[in-house]
Amino acid sequence: MGAADAVPGVSGGTIALVVGVYERLIDSISVVLRLPLNVRSADGRRRIGSALRFLVPLVVGVGVAYYVCTRILVGPPESKGLLRREDTAPLCYAFFVGLVLFSLREPWHRIRKVTAGCWIAAVIACVVVLWAVGLEHARTEPEPWMLLYGGALAIAVMLLPGISGSLMLLVIGQYTAIAGAVHAPDFLRVGIFLAGIVCGLLLFVPILRRLLRTRHDLTMAALTGLMAGSLRALWPWKSHYDLKDHAAGQMVNVGVGSNWPLVLLFAAIGAAAVWGLRALERRIDRNA
Repeated sequence: MGAADAVPGVSGGTIALVVGVYERLIDSISVVLRLPLNVRSADGRRRIGSALRFLVPLVVGVGVAYYVCTRILVGPPESKGLLRREDTAPLCYAFFVGLVLFSLREPWHRIRKVTAGCWIAAVIACVVVLWAVGLEHARTEPEPWMLLYGGALAIAVMLLPGISGSLMLLVIGQYTAIAGAVHAPDFLRVGIFLAGIVCGLLLFVPILRRLLRTRHDLTMAALTGLMAGSLRALWPWKSHYDLKDHAAGQMVNVGVGSNWPLVLLFAAIGAAAVWGLRALERRIDRNA
């Protein structure tokens, strides 16, 4: 999830769906957010312990992977990372195209009864993402206080498959500011951003958890549509790959480059990664 969140166009929520922990993730966050209520009873404390055993290693993994991957994929200002180089960026995006495309069946297969409403929800969600990833990116340096709403918006979007938190930060002009603050490190900016994340969790997670419980099939259909729409942001061939530019992350070049055989190979590797994860999950379930 941390590696995915470092790539504008891939959502950590997508990876959670791929590996089958999405609903458990939302439930666990909800349990922790209701800590003052849950700590009063033995059953509540048991649920808090279970949630923390799941979330703590997950958060550590996300944090470490995000730090490492932003260093590798974006890189410092003086040295371009893999996502900013014309020879390697198409291969990175292709890998995630294969991963997301092959994963579309995961949330759809979780729908208990496919209805016309499910198809409508999926189409609407897909159209919304297709529009969102085409928004012009802000390029002004944000003030420190602006990182508060950036963190809230990013975590809300990150928990939804399809629109990535990184892509949303690009749209509002905070992606490079946050990546730079993490690697500087600038503890004030990082602290404000983390406070925004907490606010976003408090506001958004209860709504999403309620939707998963009361409108499960429609929610899963919408999540599928969000994932499908995100493929526009992942199109491997772009006119440029500068993440500071307003057109980065958009399908601004719909052509196909001469390196298409290698790009197809990396897309196949992404699809194979999903297949491998699902096979590993089935093996663990059998052993359990």
